[in-house]
Amino acid sequence: MPYRRRKVRLKYDRSPKPASCAIELTVRPSDRGCRSGRRRRLVEQFTGFGAPVQEYLAGVRCDGDIHCAPVEWLPAIAWGSGRVVLIGDAAHAMSPMMGQGGCMAIEDACVLAEELDRGSDLPAALAAFAERRQQRVNWVREQSQALTELVGLPAEVRDRAIRERGTSAFYDRYRPLTARP
Repeated sequence: MPYRRRKVRLKYDRSPKPASCAIELTVRPSDRGCRSGRRRRLVEQFTGFGAPVQEYLAGVRCDGDIHCAPVEWLPAIAWGSGRVVLIGDAAHAMSPMMGQGGCMAIEDACVLAEELDRGSDLPAALAAFAERRQQRVNWVREQSQALTELVGLPAEVRDRAIRERGTSAFYDRYRPLTARP
């Protein structure tokens, strides 16, 4: 069974300033679903990291402070119904690997404003908004998923791919986002 990326959310509120942090780890198949010992395994995985990481982990008191979930999304939902439309992650949540969630939400707002400003009736404006955004959002989701899969590969395969095509792949992946949405 292949390794899988998991987002791990750490939280603790036993200080004057409650804090939380999200990190991503590649989880061994044997660790999936195993709640007991999460804190110990996390501390072991980050042994040797700098003081800020160690201080943060010291504040994680028990396994219950750690939430693990797959980095996934539900790909096909309706973006709206009638006079209601969803934007951003509510409409099209995706893997965080490209860091585009906030950008997609801002683009959604701009495109929605443009469509509403055209003066057509509301249902037509909402339908035009969804149609304009669908292709770009799908492309970003596909690229983000590809990165998620790349990171989940065995280190020697992943590292070789990044060494061989890293810079060009980075620019190829982001270049289309410079066009107006």
